[in-house]
Amino acid sequence: MSDNRKPRRKHPPPPALRGLAVGILLGFFPAAVWAESASTVRLVTGDNYAPFSDQTLPEGGLATHLVRYLFEQIVQPVEIDITGWATGYQAALDGDYAGTFPYIESEQRLEDYLFSDPLFTVSSYAYVDQSSTINASSPEDLAGLTLCLPEGFAHGPALNPLVESGSITRLTPTDMPSCFAMLQSGEADFVKINRYVARELLRNAGVPHSAIRALPFPVETVSMHFIAPRNQSGSPALIASVNQALADLQQDNEYARFVDDYLTIIYPRQMPSSSAP
Repeated sequence: MSDNRKPRRKHPPPPALRGLAVGILLGFFPAAVWAESASTVRLVTGDNYAPFSDQTLPEGGLATHLVRYLFEQIVQPVEIDITGWATGYQAALDGDYAGTFPYIESEQRLEDYLFSDPLFTVSSYAYVDQSSTINASSPEDLAGLTLCLPEGFAHGPALNPLVESGSITRLTPTDMPSCFAMLQSGEADFVKINRYVARELLRNAGVPHSAIRALPFPVETVSMHFIAPRNQSGSPALIASVNQALADLQQDNEYARFVDDYLTIIYPRQMPSSSAP
């Protein structure tokens, strides 16, 4: 009997990734060239969220690199701006952009946006200063402390009831580097963030990772998504296209290779351990 199944599409690494290592060695990052046409889709993401989204990183970060690649598979020209998180979120709602990323779910966001399938799944930890005497074994043990999360960042389901009830006080500076500065100055007791972002922020600030410590439990494990405004008629089709391109990439372990290739460039000498926060 003949096999009528369609062969799986193979996705070679995009040219942009192949040029990353060369660009880093030569001291520059390859510039993206976008098609100038009416069909170009405008997207936006935030800054200072390395390695996922940061204008100082190759391709604008791992999430930006992944979303750009997914749109290449959709055969849709795309232009991606990097700005403040709250600014980009509202600009997409106002119709200036077709979508934004990478976002975790919250009640308000689910009201405003349609969510794609997960782009990434990561665990977040509560980080304290190395000299801190704080000990905790669950999110509930963080009651009475001061959390620092930048404007536009979600508490997440584990901390939301504690923040909403006032059991945890939240500080909201404009960016995550400010939160780590507040942590070291004693203005904040802890910062909630995933291990990749924590390591990258400390590295950029010239602060050793040993200056902070993660409390010995994941506060939450969350997924990050591409999101498109519910108030735009094209959003359902856009989300469906992104989901299909993502599903294609995940075949035959291609997604894992895609992510590893990028992170190996960002962390050429010391990849964060998969078991350590």
